[in-house]
Amino acid sequence: MTLLFKILGVIFALFIVLFVFIVIEESFLGGRRRRELERKARAEQAARDEAAKK
Repeated sequence: MTLLFKILGVIFALFIVLFVFIVIEESFLGGRRRRELERKARAEQAARDEAAKK
């Protein structure tokens, strides 16, 4: 029974660590870069749409 609790504890701890890492990565590291690229792509698409309307 205690082995089961140890295994579940390790899995839960890994889940928490990965969750925290994903939040930090999305908030500070890759997320900012991705949002900046998406913003630039939307601006270029809007410029193309305006050029196509004329």
